[in-house]
Amino acid sequence: MRISTSQMNQQGTNSILAAQAKLAKTQLQLSTGKRMVTPADDPRGASQVLALNQSLAVTDQYQRNSDVAKTRLGQEENALIGIQNILQRVREQALQANNASQSNSTRGSIALDISQALSQLVALANSKDSSNNYMFAGFQEQTQPFTSNPDGSFTYNGDDGQRFVQIGATRQIATSDSGSDLFQSIRNGNATFSVAENTANTGSGVVDPGSVINPANYDGDAYNIQFAVNSGANAALAFTDNGTNDNLGYTLTINGIAVYTASESTPPVNTIPGLAAEINLDSGTTGVQAYVDGGVLYLSNTVPGAGTITLTESISGATAGDDDRIVGYFGSVLNSDSGPTSSVITYDDADVDSYVVLDSQNNIEVAGVYQEEAAIAFNGITTSVKGTPDLGDRFNVTPSVNQDMFTTLRNIAITLENVDGSNEAGRAAINNALVRGLTDLDRAMGKVEDVRSRVGARINAIDTQSELNADFKLTVQATKSRIEDLDFVTAVTQFKIQQTALEAAQQTYIQLQGLSLFDFL
Repeated sequence: MRISTSQMNQQGTNSILAAQAKLAKTQLQLSTGKRMVTPADDPRGASQVLALNQSLAVTDQYQRNSDVAKTRLGQEENALIGIQNILQRVREQALQANNASQSNSTRGSIALDISQALSQLVALANSKDSSNNYMFAGFQEQTQPFTSNPDGSFTYNGDDGQRFVQIGATRQIATSDSGSDLFQSIRNGNATFSVAENTANTGSGVVDPGSVINPANYDGDAYNIQFAVNSGANAALAFTDNGTNDNLGYTLTINGIAVYTASESTPPVNTIPGLAAEINLDSGTTGVQAYVDGGVLYLSNTVPGAGTITLTESISGATAGDDDRIVGYFGSVLNSDSGPTSSVITYDDADVDSYVVLDSQNNIEVAGVYQEEAAIAFNGITTSVKGTPDLGDRFNVTPSVNQDMFTTLRNIAITLENVDGSNEAGRAAINNALVRGLTDLDRAMGKVEDVRSRVGARINAIDTQSELNADFKLTVQATKSRIEDLDFVTAVTQFKIQQTALEAAQQTYIQLQGLSLFDFL
């Protein structure tokens, strides 16, 4: 076959160019460290690398999210520590104020300190994070969560939202807690019910916060514990009509008001509940209420501080010299001749010996003998009272409700500032308020500790997820390296072979260029 000189030259040039192209590609691979310089080098591998790069990018975003979340939670934890410190300090001050050695002046100073602590607490509740967003406003992060009202209360302007960020393919983490949950969703009292004294009490009784002893029996009703006297009343009214057949009459007067009259001609009330019903018909004017439990008639003032209850039993309609007699419901022996014709019975604060527990419909749940700090148990709950309650003093038992921690601090401060502790009733009022305040403070501190524990758990979860993300990233990078990274030993060997091939092609081309027909003429 005849090959022209130009064809030989072109074949030599093509060989050199092909060898140079191979060598250039290998040199580019060596300089970049990548086996695939263009997707055309390995379309399947390039597709895999693209997917792996996307996974790495998403994982990097998860790590950035984790860093942001950890920063936010760290800032929230710092705020929670500050809140805990404030509540602990107020608790210590409340205990100090409850000491009998305190005067009105020193309690006023403590009230001022607690008011300052309240201001600090509100400032922490309105804390912002490093992005200038309110931490405790829920989703309303640009709205100040707590604002004060003219009456001293506080309004929550946020919502119940909780911000989340994605820190893993299947993991989200909360980066905030709403102010409503942290500051407002705190049950007062023992979290089931709360006890409080009537503000008109005049005795020294201090009520215990109480507890639930049988949840199945607790019905969630409101109750009233009243202090009363066991009147010792009998169910029978006995008439003894001697001599002339008279129509003896009996009158029961309470605090100057005739509440019941009876005579021989008309059968008198002959049951304790019947007697109580007669007395209670005039409770509005006498200020005395009768209660019956277990056949015992208890008497109490309708309002605290009303003072002594005065009963008068009297006989009428007797004939002189007949020695007519009546034995009254309350044990008075009335005689028309030898006297007395009337008998006065008084019950004052010193006579208080019993308690009566009423439900919200004024039904008697239980009654009993009052003993200081002895259990007063009913419907699955129990409490006790220490000190000496006055006649008619009462304590309210109500189902627990949410009470924000600002109100708890404010109530303590108001009590210390306004209640006169120079008398027994005032000291009891302060003691009751502080016992209740300390119970509510403990609930608030427990809430903060609960939220702080959750924040700590989230931070630990972020650390764990970050480690998982880092491990995943290493695995993806290793897989990606196996697909796209260059085997330098093989590549260097290949480079040398290609370099030798290029040099051979160049030498051959030079030699072919030297051949000519004229060399044989």
